[in-house]
Amino acid sequence: MNKYYFRIFPTLFFCFLIFTAQSQVIDHTGSGMVTNRNDSLVLNMKSPHKDAAFVFATNIGVWAFDRFVLQADYARINFNTVKNNFKTGFVWDNDLFITNHLLHPYHGGLYFNAARSNGKNFWQSVPFAAGGSLMWELFMENEAPSINDFMATTLGGVALGEMTYRASDLLIDDRLTGFDRFKREALLTVISPIRGLNRIISGDAWKHRDVRGNSMPATPVVFSVSAGHRFIADRLYRRQDISNMFSYDLGLTYGNEFDTENEKPYDYFTFKLGGNFFNTQPVVSRVNVLGMLFLNEVSLKKQHMHLGYGLFQHFNYYESQSDNNHIQLYPYKISEAASVGPGLLYNVSVKNKMTLSGSAYLSAILLGGSQTDHYRYDERDYNMGSGFSSKMNLAFNFRNKFQILLSTEYYRIYSWVGFDPDVFEGGIRNVHGDVGRTSLSLGRLGLSYFIKKDVYIASESSYNYRNSLYKYHPDVIHQVAEHKLNLGYIF
Repeated sequence: MNKYYFRIFPTLFFCFLIFTAQSQVIDHTGSGMVTNRNDSLVLNMKSPHKDAAFVFATNIGVWAFDRFVLQADYARINFNTVKNNFKTGFVWDNDLFITNHLLHPYHGGLYFNAARSNGKNFWQSVPFAAGGSLMWELFMENEAPSINDFMATTLGGVALGEMTYRASDLLIDDRLTGFDRFKREALLTVISPIRGLNRIISGDAWKHRDVRGNSMPATPVVFSVSAGHRFIADRLYRRQDISNMFSYDLGLTYGNEFDTENEKPYDYFTFKLGGNFFNTQPVVSRVNVLGMLFLNEVSLKKQHMHLGYGLFQHFNYYESQSDNNHIQLYPYKISEAASVGPGLLYNVSVKNKMTLSGSAYLSAILLGGSQTDHYRYDERDYNMGSGFSSKMNLAFNFRNKFQILLSTEYYRIYSWVGFDPDVFEGGIRNVHGDVGRTSLSLGRLGLSYFIKKDVYIASESSYNYRNSLYKYHPDVIHQVAEHKLNLGYIF
């Protein structure tokens, strides 16, 4: 098993110990305004030394677990290894795709929430994600520090950290008791482990109050879950390879994008999670986060029309694997771990019967990953690099009974530092992968019919077109068709 999987659980354990040492409860005023230590409205402006100590001790604890329990070679550190790390400098590592582009951002989200759940606001929490990652890369391993890990952990961690913080906040209801309360607190801890442990240690997890106790103000939320059949038809070769599987999809739309009063980062965001069961395809194959950093609404004369422009953070992750028969079924593998750019939003409604909404985004990808047909070394079978992406979405809703969704995504990742099999740097091939660029175009058409107000049938068809141009290898064009048929429920 990859070394990174072992870090998540000891991280949570040492978070628990540290919160025990520094936890303190602040009484509520009873006014209905949240005033506890998690409150973003009553911000904790104390010195950040406690949050920094928390991140520091967490890394020390995880290293101790790796070194003395797992007996991991990479955890055998001393002054010489630290010195070598500073001397070698940052490189591009060769860990698994999921490690570099999903688990590192998740770990960064834990660092981020170490500060966020202790009263820091969005921007004040960002340095803790960066500091935790920097400390680990330079001091806690005998492997050369990784520039891609630092970028993914910091910026990707901000996206996943703020999203999970706000999603967990929706579950807090201190007015409840018994099993209903337990279910909420347990799910909150799964979504945001740091915050859940914080509430357990402070006693907020079971303390009964006359107010809900949320940190964030009330906001509209739509959560959906669906499951069904998915098949993928790979047309890379002359024959058509088909893979069938059982799939699931989760979706969350948080906030009103045109409610810009007292706007803060991520007052509006969308989240999608998808995966598969009973197949060789990954259990988690899709993660999408779109967070609004700010939005300016354009004044229009008609009240039923809204138009706005702003800045958005993007986090996108897609992965697929070959099957057990070694059929080359690789529909797509793309990552947008650190990305930000402008966006345009539009919405119009007609007598509450029909609604048409659209959006367009252009983003700069600081760190991305893309499937490669050639580079293979250690655990890596993908390229890394930077580039840009564009996205367009169009949604039509008729009487809340029938919905049509049309979306396109375009990614272009450039791999600048190429692979030379005869060149090694400290035993590590310090490269992006194969020199060249990969373009991936995704087009989706979704149709949903609501059987009841909260039960729906959804059909989604997509087409994926990958064009990889290599400097030292033959170019590859890859086309994939995909279809889903799901039964879903909206909460």
